Amino acid sequence: MTLDAALAEAAGRAPGIAAGRAREAMARGDIEVARTFAPLTVSLAAGGNDPHWAAGVSQRLFVPGARGARIHAAELGAEGAEADRRANELTVRATTRRAYFALVRARQLESNAERTLRLAQESEAAVHLRFETGAAPELEWVQATLARASAEVAVSEQHADTVTLSAELAVLLGRDPRRLLAPGEEPVPPPPSLDAAVARAAQAPRARAKQADVDAARESLRAAKRERWPTPVVGVSLEGDGPHGESVFLRGALDLEVPTPGLGRGELDRLHAAVSLAEAQADEDRRQGLADIVVAHARLTSALATLRKYEADILPGLETTERMALDSYRAGRSPLLALNEALKSASDLRAQFIQAAFTAQSAFADLEVAVGSALP
Repeated sequence: MTLDAALAEAAGRAPGIAAGRAREAMARGDIEVARTFAPLTVSLAAGGNDPHWAAGVSQRLFVPGARGARIHAAELGAEGAEADRRANELTVRATTRRAYFALVRARQLESNAERTLRLAQESEAAVHLRFETGAAPELEWVQATLARASAEVAVSEQHADTVTLSAELAVLLGRDPRRLLAPGEEPVPPPPSLDAAVARAAQAPRARAKQADVDAARESLRAAKRERWPTPVVGVSLEGDGPHGESVFLRGALDLEVPTPGLGRGELDRLHAAVSLAEAQADEDRRQGLADIVVAHARLTSALATLRKYEADILPGLETTERMALDSYRAGRSPLLALNEALKSASDLRAQFIQAAFTAQSAFADLEVAVGSALP
């Protein structure tokens, strides 16, 4: 399984994806709600006096500009919901990347534990041979046996970790967690420059979502101000006058709903506060986002430098060191303690390299989240 395949599967099946799309659909439904006119009012009346009967309809109209502002606010809300959905998908992408490479790390650590076990078995065999020839005390044989048993335990525990992390990744991919996944080892992509990352963040879905929230709050406030104007209600009716209501007349009417002066400003005050809140949150998110980019970029740059150091200067000599330590003990040139220390040091350095590779991949995921879009 490749990383691209895992990211593609998670984009459609990970928990939270469907909910984000549903919220976006609800926001788009609000646009149609904002476009809807008030329902017609139908009236019927009859009596013994003129007019003997009447039938009419009336329609409450929008204040000029108020309906357009409500529609625009709903459209901006839908735009923000779309940006939130894309930001959520990016978070899922980062979570999937971390889970993928956490499983890669677990499998590598399991392989490292298995290698340590094989070397412990070779050490035990070498100690047993020296013990039988009288060149080593019984204590060394006991110690070698304990080291081999400890290595077997480490392999078992690491395999359990692998199964656990495989199940967690399977949940993100929508796969059967009972089947053990086999991700491939992939290099860390080179990061963009810090300036390029900052420029990319300015156009990312998260930045657009925050700006859409500000614009939507402003449009809602504009609509509420317009709705404080007198609202026209237009009506037309047929009325029957005269004996038995035989004379039919057409009557038109125009009513104005006039807000009580000085009252009903609660919504305006609330919307003024909503605009201030949206602007403050956008500004805080922008400043925090810049700090997140700087930190994530520095962590990724440092992790890549560490990884290159391991690959160039440390890993090439580990296998030689292990073999030389084992041969030296077999020849009687070094004690068992030196052999154990050499093997443990080599195993620890491999584990540190594996962790460094995961740290770099995790830092790349953090940088994508901070930037707010997938990096090439």
